Amino acid sequence: MKLYLRLLYKSAGFIISFLLLGTLFVYFETVLVENNFKSFVDESGILIDSYEKSYVPIIASLIISYFIVFRIPWFRKKKDYS
Repeated sequence: MKLYLRLLYKSAGFIISFLLLGTLFVYFETVLVENNFKSFVDESGILIDSYEKSYVPIIASLIISYFIVFRIPWFRKKKDYS
């Protein structure tokens, strides 16, 4: 039972950290790219961006979330040193 709760806790932590870090990284990419590229309006009146978004922020947030949740030992069993 304790194992399932720990797995559920880690899965929920991974999903939440992935969504938060992914949102933050995509926001930074958008802000940095929009300052360096010019957008233009085509004949139909639709605003067209001259860049394509990359998957780098999503992959980076996936890797960082994995290391934060599964590789850093947040909870260790306490040992008696007496």
